[in-house]
Amino acid sequence: MPVLTIAASVLAAVFIGVSALLGVARLTHPDSWPAEDTAPSAAVVANAQPAVFASAPQSAAVMPAPADPEPADVVEAYFRAVNDGEYIAAWALGGKNIVGGTYDSFVRSFVDTAHDEVTINSVVGERVEVELDATQTDDSHRFFSGTYTVRDGVIVDADIHLD
Repeated sequence: MPVLTIAASVLAAVFIGVSALLGVARLTHPDSWPAEDTAPSAAVVANAQPAVFASAPQSAAVMPAPADPEPADVVEAYFRAVNDGEYIAAWALGGKNIVGGTYDSFVRSFVDTAHDEVTINSVVGERVEVELDATQTDDSHRFFSGTYTVRDGVIVDADIHLD
C-alpha cells in the first residue's frame, strides 16, 4: 500500500511540475492570484510563452513575410468591397488615393450605383487595365475604362474615364 501512495504522490508531483512548466497550472496559492476582473495587458498575452520555450532563440525568419498580392487581385478586392458596401475596406485598398476627397464623399460617390462589374483586360507590372460596367440604381449602365496602378497591395493611382 505505501508503494501506491508514493507512486501517486510522485505522479501528482510530475503532473503539477509539467503543467507549471507548460503554463497549464499555477504553483501559487489561489489567494495570491489576481482578481477575476484584472486582465493581463495585450503585450503580456502576446508575449506569453511556456517556460520550456523561454530560452529558445527568437528568429524573425521563422515566418516568411507575406508576399504582396497581385495587382489584379487588389483591384478585384476593391470592387468586391465596394459591391458589398464595405467602404472602409475599399477606402483602405486605395479609394483614399483615387477620389481626391474625404471618406464621406467617397461613400456618397456610390449612392446611385447598384453594382460594379470589373473586367481585367491586362496587367503590366503595377498597372491593371480594366473595363467597368456600373449598374445604376435605376437599372441603367455607365461604362468606364482605364488603368489602376497598384503598389504594395494598395491602389495608388487611377486613370479611369467614362466611355
